[in-house]
Amino acid sequence: MSGTPSSPSPPRATPTALHRVLGALLRLGGFALLFSAVLVAVIFTAGETENLLVQGSAMCLAALAATLVLLRLDGRLPLVEVGLHRHGVAGHLGRGLAFGVFIVVPVVALSMLGGLRYGPDGGTVVEYLATGAWTTLVLFFPAAAEEILCRGYPLTVLADRWGNTVALVLTTLVFSVLHGANPEVGGLALFNIALAGLLLGIVRIVTGSLWAATGVHLGWNLATGFLADLPVSGLSLVDAPLIEVTQPGRGLVTGGAFGVEGGLASTVVILLAIVYVVRRARRVPPEPGPEDPSRSALPAEPSPGGPSPAQPSPAEPTPGAAR
Repeated sequence: MSGTPSSPSPPRATPTALHRVLGALLRLGGFALLFSAVLVAVIFTAGETENLLVQGSAMCLAALAATLVLLRLDGRLPLVEVGLHRHGVAGHLGRGLAFGVFIVVPVVALSMLGGLRYGPDGGTVVEYLATGAWTTLVLFFPAAAEEILCRGYPLTVLADRWGNTVALVLTTLVFSVLHGANPEVGGLALFNIALAGLLLGIVRIVTGSLWAATGVHLGWNLATGFLADLPVSGLSLVDAPLIEVTQPGRGLVTGGAFGVEGGLASTVVILLAIVYVVRRARRVPPEPGPEDPSRSALPAEPSPGGPSPAQPSPAEPTPGAAR
């Protein structure tokens, strides 16, 4: 064994702020390109269709595939990194679904004060229940796809680099822009969709669960499109048996042909829902732990001198992170 001391290895270069910014942008751009490529490939294979179940499934598959590839390239292998944990899925989905349905109730009530009226329609209770079950399945995939696309990997990368506030603002803007080509869309509708995106993003962050945000998203769409028999973001998705809209009411309040998301009733209720979720999160802070990674929240602010987001320190739990 030689007694000659080995020369010390040169210190590893610390990434500059510019490198970290470019790295985050590169990952987000790669995610968008990969999602688009997979979506085009799936649509090309399945053929163009107006079937919402097929469209939603294709989007969900493309978003999930892009997420898996980018997580592997980042060294973040578990899907829990983006809030898609394996434990407590039904509970998170169920509670989110209930909350999403719940907040539509006052929206419809305010819309009825604005002139929205209902009357009886044909059909049976069995048809109503069957239609509701099928509608829930059909609406699940678009809701999940939009959540993975906006509040999955992209929100995680943005929060790691710039903090939760920037991540919420940017993903909320993207979520609103994605609905900009919908039929009958207007300025108030896009504003309300941005508010909904902010609400979903907050749910995603405070619960650490993308399943919870997906549940809220699904509950809103289901309650609006099926239970209230109204358009969802300008799209008439289902004709619910037993009830029908006889008078749409004043568009400024009810949203008119775009649905309640285009009216002031939604503005008021979504703002109240945001306040409720934020205040409740402050009263009941999350308790992350290895037994329940779903409750881990994203870090409030990035750590400039800390480890790279792709390689968390062994002493710290991996963050599992936000309509």
